[in-house]
Amino acid sequence: MDLEARALQPNVKVVLLAKLREYKSDLNNLKTEVKRLVSGNLNASARDELLESGMANTLTKF
Repeated sequence: MDLEARALQPNVKVVLLAKLREYKSDLNNLKTEVKRLVSGNLNASARDELLESGMANTLTKF
């Protein structure tokens, strides 16, 4: 996407490259959060809370 955005007109390019940087930052933050969760640094009460909220969302969809 980066290469495509760089080939556009300057006014469009600036906006798209800024959004791309934001998306990359968000993706890196999500990757960091997933690594933290997978590594077991999450305490038991927070894990239970997440599981309960996931079950509530699942039950309301059906």
